[in-house]
Amino acid sequence: MAYLALIVEDVVINKWELNQDELLIGRVKYCDIHIEDRAVSSKHARLTVKEVPYEQGGNVVLLEDLNSTNGTELNGNLVSRQLLKNGDIIKIGFNQFKFVEGSTLNLDETAVIVG
Repeated sequence: MAYLALIVEDVVINKWELNQDELLIGRVKYCDIHIEDRAVSSKHARLTVKEVPYEQGGNVVLLEDLNSTNGTELNGNLVSRQLLKNGDIIKIGFNQFKFVEGSTLNLDETAVIVG
């Protein structure tokens, strides 16, 4: 299973399991990942989870910027659409997220130091 972890100073503050086909990230309250930050657009970005045919339990996750005002960064570069890989760092507004695939990091604790 894949997760998106909100990170502040290398500590996981919150996490979201990517268990839906699509997750909306933005400032409006109905977003799946709601961010209270004026640098974040109402509907800022979308994560799409797609099953990989012929691979048991295999999924890919696509990050897509939804024409946000300030853009979406992936590993320090502005992106419009990009497939994610384990360990990718996503920046939306002043918020930094780490994409984690599988059981490479135990995120069951409230705060976890990531390296």
